[in-house]
Amino acid sequence: MSACDIILNSVDGVTVTLPAAIAWKEIGLLRSLAELDEGNQAEMPPIHLDFPAYVVKGIATYLLNPDRRSEEIPKPLTIPLKSCVKKWEMEFIKEMESYGFLMPLLECSCYLRVQALQSLLSAYLAQCIQEVAMSAPSIMEGAEHVRQLLRIENEWTRDEMVHLEKEMRYAKEIDPNVY
Repeated sequence: MSACDIILNSVDGVTVTLPAAIAWKEIGLLRSLAELDEGNQAEMPPIHLDFPAYVVKGIATYLLNPDRRSEEIPKPLTIPLKSCVKKWEMEFIKEMESYGFLMPLLECSCYLRVQALQSLLSAYLAQCIQEVAMSAPSIMEGAEHVRQLLRIENEWTRDEMVHLEKEMRYAKEIDPNVY
């Protein structure tokens, strides 16, 4: 398949065009689709994504930045994330977080298999979860802060939460270092 520019379509009709050199290098989904292409098409059709424009534009913003990180983010993350990524990447994440876009952006980067962005967002979220868990006065409050960070609804009923809180207090009495 020839390397053609790639068009990403958002669910709300916005299109973003990525230069072929960047798209074919960074988007793993394209390479997988090309391997499946028995007809050896000359062009890749637009990729229709079930994500809103702000997510598709976020992916494009990340991919189009020429200041690319050449090293992998260590797994597990044993050092502060800001010490192993570019300054613009941290600024990008903070901006996306301020708009509440982190989770949809991570989901889209996983779907497209944009490994660098996927690793960056996953490491940032892991670091945030660790910070929230360590700073919370109780495991129950920490869990609530994590749900807020990830924008996850608490599916536990009020009665279940009361019972769980009792269990957590009991576990802490038995072993103060349990969590």
